[in-house]
Amino acid sequence: MKKLALLSAINQDIPRTIWAIGVSSLLINLATSVVQSGSAVYLKMVLGIAISTIGLIEAVVECIANLIKIFSGVISDYLRRRKWIMALGFSLLTISKPLLAISKDVSGVLFARTIDRIGNGIQATPRDALISDSAPKATKGACYGLRQSLAIVGSTLGGVFGMIVMELMNDDFQLLFSLATIPAIFATLILVLFVKETSGREHKHTRKKIKLKDLKSLGSRFWLLMVVVSVFMLARFGEFFISLHACTNLNMEKAHIYVITIIFNLFTTLAAYPAGILSDKMSRINLLFIGFAMLFFADISIGFANNLFWIWIGATLWGIQRGMSEGIFAVLVSDHVPQGLKGTGFGMYYTVVAVSTFCASTLAGLISQRSSESMAFVCGAAICVIASTILFAVRKRLRNDV
Repeated sequence: MKKLALLSAINQDIPRTIWAIGVSSLLINLATSVVQSGSAVYLKMVLGIAISTIGLIEAVVECIANLIKIFSGVISDYLRRRKWIMALGFSLLTISKPLLAISKDVSGVLFARTIDRIGNGIQATPRDALISDSAPKATKGACYGLRQSLAIVGSTLGGVFGMIVMELMNDDFQLLFSLATIPAIFATLILVLFVKETSGREHKHTRKKIKLKDLKSLGSRFWLLMVVVSVFMLARFGEFFISLHACTNLNMEKAHIYVITIIFNLFTTLAAYPAGILSDKMSRINLLFIGFAMLFFADISIGFANNLFWIWIGATLWGIQRGMSEGIFAVLVSDHVPQGLKGTGFGMYYTVVAVSTFCASTLAGLISQRSSESMAFVCGAAICVIASTILFAVRKRLRNDV
């Protein structure tokens, strides 16, 4: 009976627009994963850049991406059009790949990565708001979980693609980044041709004015959630630190950085959709606690690793927590934000993520430079305990009705 219930949940009625967004996310993530997994190692192992500088670069570009998300969200609320803002973001993501391929120094890589992250920032918030517009209330968690699962399938395939190209082409990063342009083009075409705009239908004759007081209108429960998000994200710095730790301290070959990408993306995929389905049937806060625990044990496993086996274990747990926490955070934002402010709410969520990500990656880079990459992960585990404590303190205010 339990198996039948699970199959029934998996076969829920998911709108075609959600599937189209998911497939386009799969392809764009395939292309972006190649860049994100390879650029940090390219900077350190090929261009000889210090790890503290790499941490700062990654923090800056991720901060830019997340700060842009609030503006794209507010604008999508104002225009009541999400799809074409997403298309602009996808176009910039596509252009950034060949720009990175021709970059020969730090400034060129920084410019290309900035264009890439700006594109990501522009498309992410209207994407999540469009899912909220399109998803049936009874299957909202499943819709977010499906989109996330398909996106991470793309990231996993990107890891496989990167590993194959690096093995066959003698670690040719430039060729790898050039080939990543192809799936990005197809992702943009699918978005333009098959995603149906829904946010404008109900508000065809109204256009919401942009006002600062809208931030207060997001509500106290939303801002409590942001406190939890901000502390948790301090513990979850960039995944590229796993690859750098493995290459620098455990003698992993450069081509095998994509094995780590494949592992955590695979387990993110396996966790995301089931977690989304479960979040429609039980407390989302309890699921978040499980995700937080997964990050704690991932940090401990990687921080104390003395061989690659523990890196694989840590990457597995890292993937599970990512699959659980990201989708559930998105659904909770959708739950706690008023209908007319979905884009603004997701924008503020990503702004909070931006500040925390900047601090986390910068801090992890400094700790790695002055002590070791291992110590950065141990500190991440300690911060995760603090985040869990805060979540426990505010859990009653954040619980969803199930």
